[in-house]
Amino acid sequence: MGEAVSTVREESHVARLHTPDFCGRTLRLEAVLFAVFIGATLLAVSGIIPLWAGAMANTVFIYALYTVVHEAVHANISSRRKELRWIDTVAGMIACVPLWLFFHQHRRQHMVHHTHTNEDLDPDIYARGSFLGWLFVRLPITLVNYFNPVQHYDDCNRFGCTDREKLYTALTFIAYSTVVIGVIAAGYWRELLVLWFIPWWIGQTVMLTFFTWTPHHDHHETGRYRNTRVSLFSGANFLLQGQNYHLIHHMVPSVPYYRYEAVYKDLEPILRGHGVRVEGLWPNPANEGHGSRIAASGG
Repeated sequence: MGEAVSTVREESHVARLHTPDFCGRTLRLEAVLFAVFIGATLLAVSGIIPLWAGAMANTVFIYALYTVVHEAVHANISSRRKELRWIDTVAGMIACVPLWLFFHQHRRQHMVHHTHTNEDLDPDIYARGSFLGWLFVRLPITLVNYFNPVQHYDDCNRFGCTDREKLYTALTFIAYSTVVIGVIAAGYWRELLVLWFIPWWIGQTVMLTFFTWTPHHDHHETGRYRNTRVSLFSGANFLLQGQNYHLIHHMVPSVPYYRYEAVYKDLEPILRGHGVRVEGLWPNPANEGHGSRIAASGG
């Protein structure tokens, strides 16, 4: 037991070394992404670039934007500057808009995911199962439910939202819906479809696959070093915005996404000694469900 406690302390120490006082880089990411989205949308609507080109740019925008929400949910933008927590809320709420997310509700939901990772209470447990079942059944149902107000009300209750947070969620849903109805009424339904909805569906599908399904598959192990994995392949850190080191995020959530790799490199001998899953792009079935045997062997 003493060895395990000492290891956790060392992990926490390394994490603190890689946690800045304020993470302005996340705000810069948000600004750049919105510049791409607004620019591509205006250029496409005005006919300067084809709609398909705008759609491609906006798909990248949708995919990448969740990183800002994720950092804000964990208060990783303000980081050690607790008096600046409001920046996380504002930045997160803005980033939630194109994603059709609701910041206060999502923050509650995501904290439950961290508390009950891969357990039946995990909000992301719907991802458990085969990839084909995920891609063609479970994920599409989840995406459709983004637009279901009853589902959001149930989720607010399920994840313990306060009455004020429920009100924020309801008002935000009404605001989103009003904007969409207004755009359609103005005759821009085709632009809305091509420049937002299709990129939203594709971007969310890719993001949720690599932020939810692949990191935790097969969604059964619950130990500190086995409830998610490390995915190493060429360009992974850039393409997955650090989430190829999803294990680091779950171990030390206060570390910003762009420093997961540095923390992993400092802790790699310790982590491998604990039997973490270090794999490639895709989960390796040979490594699934071995946590109990590793623990029993003292690994």
